[in-house]
Amino acid sequence: MTAPRAFETAVGISGIWLGAPARWSFSSLAEVGACPRRYALRRASYPDVWDRPGFPDRVTDAALLGTAVHEGVELVLKELSKAGCMSPADERAVAVIRGLGGYSKIAARCVDEHIQRLSSNPRMAPRLGGLRARLEGRAAEMRRGIQALVSRSPAAPCESVRDRHHSGNPVKRGSLGEGRHLEATLVAEDIHFAGRIDLLVVHSDRADIIDFKTGQPSESHKLQLHLYGLLWQLDETANARRLPVGSLALGYVDGIQEVEPPSDWGELHDWLRDEIAKAESLVLAPLPVATPSVECWHCPVRQLCDEYWDSSFTSRDPESNFVDGEVSILSRNGPTSWLGRLTSDGSEVLLRASRDYETLAPGSDVRILNAVVGKGEDLGGLILTLTPSSEVFGPIKR
Repeated sequence: MTAPRAFETAVGISGIWLGAPARWSFSSLAEVGACPRRYALRRASYPDVWDRPGFPDRVTDAALLGTAVHEGVELVLKELSKAGCMSPADERAVAVIRGLGGYSKIAARCVDEHIQRLSSNPRMAPRLGGLRARLEGRAAEMRRGIQALVSRSPAAPCESVRDRHHSGNPVKRGSLGEGRHLEATLVAEDIHFAGRIDLLVVHSDRADIIDFKTGQPSESHKLQLHLYGLLWQLDETANARRLPVGSLALGYVDGIQEVEPPSDWGELHDWLRDEIAKAESLVLAPLPVATPSVECWHCPVRQLCDEYWDSSFTSRDPESNFVDGEVSILSRNGPTSWLGRLTSDGSEVLLRASRDYETLAPGSDVRILNAVVGKGEDLGGLILTLTPSSEVFGPIKR
């Protein structure tokens, strides 16, 4: 265990690097592989910002919709299991789903729970009203997604049901008996790797694994499923009987995709062990390396990363109406407008907003995320409009 290391960002936000996690997951390994700096900044501690781990996330509509669908599926399957339904086709399933209020109510409930949790997030709290309204407009999409994924659940005895634990209290792990296990947590202690499987069906002679996805199919989904299969074989607690992996499947809204197991589980184990070793060395570096790319446009901590602002990737696709920019504030132009200069090329810009920003003080430099860019023919320059989706960080300390 390494000692915490403090750091200061250019926008005046202090943090503490937390280093490598006690257990790696598929998503954390993938994030380090894409950009070690992003991983480290997202998971660092920021005691001056809030009292939770990591930097406050910027949750997108698509991400929250996918999470709501995922948790809606879990809720339905959990209640079906409690009622003793072996599958969604069981005649008792209709009464169970009706008791939950129907699929639309289930989707709304999951969205409400997440909105409530986001109310303590300083980046999201001012935007929750708009977020809720937009998701309410996609209620039918969420309802269809939950209903479709529930229908993909295979028939199996209902041996156990584990409640989701947002409280953070650990669930005691033990040997998983025959039946359907929702959100089963598996751990490979020897390589410090863990994962939570959406649906694990344990039979007398094997275990079948299904993972639900709300997005489009990708090769990374297959790799994740392979690693879940490996976890099942390595977890001596959950798989005390040492049962082999039976089938692997990805459940999409449009159907089930069967996945062939890897030809050599031992080779996959060795690869994963090496990937974890590489990831640990990257995040334990004095300053985790940054790898700027077009993916930076979706990074929730790019405002903290100097390498991003020194790269060419702040200039997005010409077809995009949204841009990021470092701006030197020259003067106030009106109650909610300012004149500034882009530090990237020195061009002058007019900043417009629907409210005042204390951080846009003349003489200061700031980093602006997600401004709408336009041309001012009568002004002879660019106009950056700050919308409810825009953020301002600074002043920058040069």
